[in-house]
Amino acid sequence: MITPSFQHVSYPPTYLFLGVQMKVLLSSAQTGGQFTLIEGIMPPGGDGGLHVHANDDESMHMLEGELDVTIGENSFVLKPGETYLAPRGVPHRLRNLGSVPARSLLITTPGGFDEMISQAGFALDEGAVPGPAVPPTPEQIGHLLEVAARFGISVLAPPEPLP
Repeated sequence: MITPSFQHVSYPPTYLFLGVQMKVLLSSAQTGGQFTLIEGIMPPGGDGGLHVHANDDESMHMLEGELDVTIGENSFVLKPGETYLAPRGVPHRLRNLGSVPARSLLITTPGGFDEMISQAGFALDEGAVPGPAVPPTPEQIGHLLEVAARFGISVLAPPEPLP
């Protein structure tokens, strides 16, 4: 593990991943592998699919909007000001059943999730605004499964179109 040094990030890289805008505020490389900090914006109808991380814990703090969250046997609505922890090895799923985008801060420990996002997602230009949630194509799901497996993430149920 590399010892982290002072960081000041002005223009973080941003990706579109499963329809979610993911802005990497602090990468694994910048934190010496200790964690990754990402701002995520999930549009209405967005679904992260049911998945499980083998190598990292996931924490989220909701800033705006709401998400329907399932972690193991627990389901709840995550509202602004609320936070969750999904420990490694526990399946979880995030869906935006609302009518407004859900904006949150995502922290994964240790770091490395940013590298998966950069390989499985699509780079967005600064200031680009993604459109409404669209279910991934079979080709995109195939690519996601391949990349996710390299990072110890198993997709148990891919994203689905929401009613």
